[in-house]
Amino acid sequence: MKVITNRFLPLGKKFSAINLFSILFVKRGVTLTPTLLNHERIHTAQQRELLFLPFYILYLLEWLYLLFRYRFDSYRAYRAISFEREAYLHEHNLAYLQTRHPFSQWKFH
Repeated sequence: MKVITNRFLPLGKKFSAINLFSILFVKRGVTLTPTLLNHERIHTAQQRELLFLPFYILYLLEWLYLLFRYRFDSYRAYRAISFEREAYLHEHNLAYLQTRHPFSQWKFH
């Protein structure tokens, strides 16, 4: 995964990194910890199994649905996205990707 340090992406103060097509954009000044890197690698696995573009379409649609469900609390909606729940749940397990089953993000519903 290529890592690009910048001051623009991701947008928002609560976010330190964003994985776009297996390129990791990290805000300047953020320490790229093993946990953060593992979180983003989980997203890369999710993106690859969905062939990238469907991942982003599903991610956005789920976020929009959850945004209405949680009365426009955007951060709560973000944390409830199935892709994010899998990544946050397993980000501390650095061996997770070795045992991860395909489409594990949907085992939370």
